[in-house]
Order: sequence, then C-alpha cells, then structure tokens
Amino acid sequence: RLVKMACEGGSCGKSSRVNNGGLSLATSATSPTVVFDVYSDLACPWCYVGKDNLDAAISNFRKNGGSENIEVHWKPFMIDPATAKEGEEYMAYNRRRWGSDGWTYSLPGRRENTKFQNWKTWPNTLHAHRLMHLAEKKGGWQLQHRAKGILLRMVYEDGENISLVPTLVKAAEELGIEGAEKYLKSDEDVDLVKSEAREASRMGISGVPFFLAYRADLQHKPMTLSGAQPTKAFQQCINELCKK
Repeated sequence: RLVKMACEGGSCGKSSRVNNGGLSLATSATSPTVVFDVYSDLACPWCYVGKDNLDAAISNFRKNGGSENIEVHWKPFMIDPATAKEGEEYMAYNRRRWGSDGWTYSLPGRRENTKFQNWKTWPNTLHAHRLMHLAEKKGGWQLQHRAKGILLRMVYEDGENISLVPTLVKAAEELGIEGAEKYLKSDEDVDLVKSEAREASRMGISGVPFFLAYRADLQHKPMTLSGAQPTKAFQQCINELCKK
C-alpha cells in the first residue's frame, strides 16, 4: 500500500507510531555505544536536513569532550515506490503530486539558495538503497554513513539522478567500493532491500526521517525522534543516553 506523502513539517510521509520492540563517530572499544537506527529515503529532502542536524549534534558532542562511541545505521524506506524507474523531473513530479513545489521553500536554506541549490530530479531510490547496503557490507556503518552523505549531496546539490546505475557507480568510485557496477546491474539484494523497507512500514513507520536511539550495551526501550529534529534535540538525546 502506497503512503500518500506530504513532505512538510520536518518529515516526508505521515506521522509515525512505532511498535517499539567525515565525523568522528566512534572513539574506543571500551566506551559505551550510542546507536541511531535511522529510517530514511534519499528522495526525502527532510532526511537531508535531518542528517546534517544529527552530524552537527555529534560534532558538538565531540567538541564538548564526549567520548562515547556513536554509530549511525541507515535503514531503507521508500516513500513512493511508484516513482518512475529512471526518476522523474523535479517540477513535473511536484506538479503531479502537489500542484507545485511551493512546499519545498519551507526547507532550511532553500529560499536563501544556500541548500538544495541544484535539485533536478525526484529519484527512484531502490538501487541507491542497494548501494547503501553494499557500502555497509564492504565497510560497515562508517562507510554507509559516508555513502548517505554523498548520495544526498548528489541529489540536492549536484543535480545528479541517483535512480541511474552510472550515477551510482560514480558514487561508489568516490567511496572506493569495488565491484559496484556488477552488483547494481544484477538483482542481488533487490528483494532484501524491498523487504527491509516493508518492515519499516510493518513497524508503524510512515514518515521519515525516523530515529531510534539507544545504548547498545544496555537493555532499554529506544528513544524515538520523528522528523528532521533540530541539532539541539539530537544533542539532548545523546546526552540523556550517555547518562543511562
């Protein structure tokens, strides 16, 4: 079932109710570990904002002397799987879905042209999620986190179409991932990524970005943050988890 998307108010999708069940992110093996599991779609501009705010919070935490390990694991979510396989032209997609792109001017930096400076395509993100999965297999969550930043930059700042395999191969080359072209041209992990995206919906997540934050070394109910939270909210979350 497709989710009717409304990209505003800090998230893409509907409000979520979850059935709980180049930064220095990690420091040492002996420190407690704070983990963020982030459900996100590369076709969601608020996910771009949310990642930047989370990165800023982690950077501030380090500057203030925080020594705990912090890991960020990106989970696939596909807001609109019906997007054309090769992506859709930016304005055409916005007109088809919402009548205009007026909603995008609530995005931080959009109106001032300091962010989202070259957004040309609304991508189909299936294969981009596969590249994210491959990055994690090749280099763990650290490489996956780098991949997320590169792919978001390509969509919103570089005017690239990450629906296309050649574009993703270029991203893989920037990441130093070998064998990406062969992988992306195959069907490997297609069903896995689709299944993981469906699992997010089964958990009750219908809007992204959505963050589950917890201490890996403790048994406790995760903290949840929905939408592109401000940097301060992420900092408070990290500080609270470190005190557990």
